[in-house]
Amino acid sequence: MAAGGACGSGGTGPAQPSLDFSGPAALTLASASGQLNAGVRWSPNPPALGFDAAELTLTDTTGAAVTGLTLTMLPWMPAHGHGTSTTPTVSETATPGVYVATPIDFYMAGQWELRTTIAGAVDDTVTPAIELQ
Repeated sequence: MAAGGACGSGGTGPAQPSLDFSGPAALTLASASGQLNAGVRWSPNPPALGFDAAELTLTDTTGAAVTGLTLTMLPWMPAHGHGTSTTPTVSETATPGVYVATPIDFYMAGQWELRTTIAGAVDDTVTPAIELQ
């Protein structure tokens, strides 16, 4: 990451992007407890600086969709020790086990984590990460 960059939100507000989560998951990872697997897709794909969205497909260890969960997401930049001023809303879709988070304000280049807390039938966490150029 280039030195000297200022930290701050670069936009005037979240745009309402047209969401497209087609194609295979960009990454798949296990939750902290190992009880869940999360497939992550981005819109746009790959993510870009600005307002993006993420789709998380949550399954149990047998591959069955896990529904009825409440997810909260904190975009976090570990190298700088800060998040964003925009908190994404995470909503369960009509497709079982699929949750969409928007808007995600990737307002500067570097590594971002989506620190996601899961509550419901399974209480857990999952932290997808992405490097933006």
